[in-house]
Amino acid sequence: MKHLLHNRPLLIIAAAESISSLGSWVTLMAVLSLVVFRGDGTVAQTSGILLAGLLPLLIFSPVAGWLADRFDRKWLMIGSELLSGLVVSGLFFVERLEFIYALLALQAACTAVMLPARQSAVPLLVARDELTRANALLQQLSSLVRIGGPLFAGLLLTVLDPHQAILLDALSFMVSGTILSRLPSLKGAISTTLQENGGVQSESSETLTLWTTLRTTPLLGLLYTVAFCAVLVIISFNLFSSIVTRDMLQSDQRLYGLLMGAIGLGTLLGALWLGLRKRGGDPWRDMFVGLLLMGMAPAAFAALAWVPNLSLAQLLVSTACLVAGVGNGLALVQSGTLLQTLAPQAVLGRAGGVLQSIMVVGQLTGLVLVPLAVPGLVSITLFFAGATLALWLIAAGGALLRRVWSKPPAMQAFTTEGAEGALPLDKLGNREVEGGAEVPTR
Repeated sequence: MKHLLHNRPLLIIAAAESISSLGSWVTLMAVLSLVVFRGDGTVAQTSGILLAGLLPLLIFSPVAGWLADRFDRKWLMIGSELLSGLVVSGLFFVERLEFIYALLALQAACTAVMLPARQSAVPLLVARDELTRANALLQQLSSLVRIGGPLFAGLLLTVLDPHQAILLDALSFMVSGTILSRLPSLKGAISTTLQENGGVQSESSETLTLWTTLRTTPLLGLLYTVAFCAVLVIISFNLFSSIVTRDMLQSDQRLYGLLMGAIGLGTLLGALWLGLRKRGGDPWRDMFVGLLLMGMAPAAFAALAWVPNLSLAQLLVSTACLVAGVGNGLALVQSGTLLQTLAPQAVLGRAGGVLQSIMVVGQLTGLVLVPLAVPGLVSITLFFAGATLALWLIAAGGALLRRVWSKPPAMQAFTTEGAEGALPLDKLGNREVEGGAEVPTR
């Protein structure tokens, strides 16, 4: 981990993301303050805020991934940040809900390119066996922002009008873009470290397609499936957390910020453990354990109906958010590592864009279906109990499928002409086995 702290390009990306994320928390809390906490905000209005940020990602993420595979990722990230700052500044001048939705949607379209560009840039900057630690480092800094961001935004909104606070987010995007300008070119260059570790991918983006990769690497499809199912369940927390904070925990944005900070602290601890762990471990196992821990958050919400003391209820939810945050850290770091090791470098941008779109589809599905069923057909308590069970079943089912697909019977051993006996799977062609998962060699 220590030598990653001397990787200047990686630290530039981390610093830029941290600054813009801090500003984004200010905008999110400011919009929630305008719509929910200072008014009579409903679940439908909260869903509208989330939808405005998700629909553009669904549409533009695959395009963003295609761009990340063909153009300099440095300038894609800079353009994304600067355009986002320009759009966010428009929120200063509007108050009507439909205009807020429109600007949030436009800002989401501008930021769609950031994740696939960054995901495809990291393997160019670090060795393959350092991907988990590099992703953990980025996640640790992101978690620090998640801890301090809601608290900072909540305090800021006690002294500033929400529209004034939003200007800080616009400024943060501009600062982030300036920092990213210090990056070297990230177009098609493989780092010396990667070359020394056999990290050069021979296939070009013109001859290798994502569809071909999915057909030859079923575990990438499993990653997509688990991500979709998990996000479909987790969206319930984002959808109801502010409403439950107001109605069942009888508090406002200060407690809401504390709960988000607890998740951030837990995410930091989970990522820190991965970064400091001496043994590489199994990314799949880490991700599934993370999903089990994340189930503690909806479990605590489900238990609120049987907690008579308000202070005890707040403590229970805060503790559960901390535990769920640890699971979130494990899942986030290792899902990124799995994507970067399962998808060849030539299509990594497109793989990241598709993953982002799949996660958006999961969120949109939850945003559309959940308000139709809760609380009209299903009580909030029963819904959170079902969400807990669903997360645990996703972890168990994913672990089972991974075990089956990692060792297909027809691929367990091969004989080759002129070779004595069977040739193991990890010696075939240009594929290796890492952590029990079949992955392409770069």
